[in-house]
Amino acid sequence: MPNDEGFDPADNDAWDEDIKELKTNSSEYKEIEKPDSTESFRFMEDFTDGLPDNTRIKVTLIEALNKRKPFREFKYEIDNSGDYRQLWFDFKNQKMIEYVKDRVDYIIKYESN
Repeated sequence: MPNDEGFDPADNDAWDEDIKELKTNSSEYKEIEKPDSTESFRFMEDFTDGLPDNTRIKVTLIEALNKRKPFREFKYEIDNSGDYRQLWFDFKNQKMIEYVKDRVDYIIKYESN
């Protein structure tokens, strides 16, 4: 279920059944927190590391990650990178899927009753 960050309140109706289910059977579910800043930074590093060497975009993103506000700088550069923007979204989506799978595995192994 999404949190309030980044979601339009008008879309809440789409989640009504899920919210009701969670409230009714809350003990049946575990919350998975979003990746922390260290993990999110690692996603950006991994994406950048996977780019072809000696390309302008790789150099630009490395520089962005080494600046004072790396998240803002990376976002700015990737948003203005043409086709690399979609590659980043695809990469980040795959990383998020892996992250959730890892968290579920952890919950099953260590937190299940």
